[in-house]
Amino acid sequence: MKAKKLFALLLCAIMVLSLVGCKKADETKETDSPTGVTDKDTKQDEKKDEVKKEEEKKDPEPLVEVKEASIDFEDGLYGFVALYTAPANADPSEFSIADFNGSKALRVTNMAGKVPYLAIDISSLAGDKIADVKSITMDIGTEHPDGTFYATSGKIIAYSGEKRTESNDPWSVYLATKNPNAARAILDEGEEFIAGYQNMIILTLDTDNGATEGAGNASFYIDNIRLLDGSDNVIKADSTVAFAEPPGFSDVDRVNLIAVKNEVEVWSGDSGAAWGQGTGVNTLAQGGTLDPALITEDSVITIYFQSEGDMWLVLQSWEDGAPFGWQRVADQGASIKNPSNTIAQITYNQLVKYCNTDDFVTYLSMLQCESDMEWSVSSVTIGQRSGIVELKNEVDIWTDDSGDAWAQGTGIQTLSDGGPFDPALIQPGCIINIEYKSDGNMWLVAVSGVEGSPFSWQRIADQGNSLTDGSTCQITYDQLVQYLGTDDFVTYLSKLQCESDMPWEVYRVSIGYPAGLVPVANEVEIPEFAGDKGDAWSQGTGVQSLSDGGTFDPALIQPGCIYTIDYASDGMMWVVMQSFKDGAPYSWQRVADQGVAADNGKRAQITYDQLVEYCKTDDFVTTLSQLQCESDMPWEVYKFTIGYPVD
Repeated sequence: MKAKKLFALLLCAIMVLSLVGCKKADETKETDSPTGVTDKDTKQDEKKDEVKKEEEKKDPEPLVEVKEASIDFEDGLYGFVALYTAPANADPSEFSIADFNGSKALRVTNMAGKVPYLAIDISSLAGDKIADVKSITMDIGTEHPDGTFYATSGKIIAYSGEKRTESNDPWSVYLATKNPNAARAILDEGEEFIAGYQNMIILTLDTDNGATEGAGNASFYIDNIRLLDGSDNVIKADSTVAFAEPPGFSDVDRVNLIAVKNEVEVWSGDSGAAWGQGTGVNTLAQGGTLDPALITEDSVITIYFQSEGDMWLVLQSWEDGAPFGWQRVADQGASIKNPSNTIAQITYNQLVKYCNTDDFVTYLSMLQCESDMEWSVSSVTIGQRSGIVELKNEVDIWTDDSGDAWAQGTGIQTLSDGGPFDPALIQPGCIINIEYKSDGNMWLVAVSGVEGSPFSWQRIADQGNSLTDGSTCQITYDQLVQYLGTDDFVTYLSKLQCESDMPWEVYRVSIGYPAGLVPVANEVEIPEFAGDKGDAWSQGTGVQSLSDGGTFDPALIQPGCIYTIDYASDGMMWVVMQSFKDGAPYSWQRVADQGVAADNGKRAQITYDQLVEYCKTDDFVTTLSQLQCESDMPWEVYKFTIGYPVD
């Protein structure tokens, strides 16, 4: 209980007791706040507030008892919160403790006009009482830079159980006289928190009428968090705990995805039931906001979603003569998805294939999402292929560099110039990879102090000619030769530096080689491989085919397919194919070993053509008896799938 509020309550209580015939305070019930707030509602409510001022003086609101809180922020601690930045529309918000409504509260400041995602570690706060938590309440208030009240609303998303299954409850602050407003998240049956699984909640601010009206972005305040048991008793919390980050919380899982750049959000905050389309977005021609001219030959549509099922698009056309009317695109497993099943992608070629047209400007009327299970979408974007590729055999050159716009960094000097960098690392086929932060383009500068060199100070792949996706920049060996006029880097190179046309920071510069991995879809997992392991040069248990009493149907091995293996090992990964059949062209056969398989050190891929090449047959249904994994170092396999590449 907060001292300031307690003191005010005591004063009011004395005054109430001194009055004769004063009404007893009524109990007030906390309910979910209204959603779908509009600015029109806000202005009408503000007018009503003005009318009520005199009435409030005559008949003040009933006295409300100050409730005990699990967390009240009076101690200034908030290490149990973290910013969730995985969604594409996530705002890089900042936290602080500030005075609000007569006490201390956690302030969340919107920095870029996107959606703040504030994660609160309920598991750590509640400790061994986590399973007793049945609902969570808190006071949420908002303010805008111009000092005027505007309505805001969002969600309290709970991540419950062993799989941190998502559920959500709405909150809103819709009246100036109810700012802050009470919010409540209820854990219904099947949404219970479980100890040991880092269950948490995430608060979002999705609708900001002030920003729509040009008043700036809302900051919001959180106070008096109450963890309640089934009888609405407050559960004590330990405010000294630190946020325990769940696996993958900070990292956006972009495995198996196409690297894109210049993502433009086309809509956000959508949801639907199984086989139900969402609200989606209409095109400009239909009074909406989507310009179909954004869909070009190098476009990739990316969907950031939550669902236990698949995810795809529905395209609609209401134009006469259109080659499609209502069309699912990349459904039934055909969309590209990351292993976490949180991001899906649909390519331009898939749009053309399913809709029978490349003229989306003329025909497209509406774009929607759909899944075969209940789903929610945080953001849908359209971007362009960046050309960034997965690398293998990376060697770090230098780290932690920075500079102003058009200024080179410290960089690194070569061995011949007294530095640690051996330019012999720059070999045909290699790629220089730069992990960086900048609002501008990123490139390299090469310096030579060697007499007779074909270059002295030379920018390489500048002005947008390097491959970038906004955080990674890649420059190819061929570009180095093109810009410097030589492939004799060992003789001439003295120094390498980074540069950008905007202030920049570089985290790491490395040299590697394309891993050869490709995005795959229509994947079928072979579950027997999950958890399979072995020593160096030792095969795992693997799986036997149906004809040999096992569970694997070799008919899954079809032309064009790809084995994809997610694994842990310090070595290379490949497969062993065995046949116990008389007359088979192979008996015990390594396939794509010794670095032949596409591999980045965590994921390996083996193509159908490689299987045929090494086994000397395409008749795997008749010949295959056992399929196993192997490596030249101790290894463990997490997942093994058979899928198909997506162009």
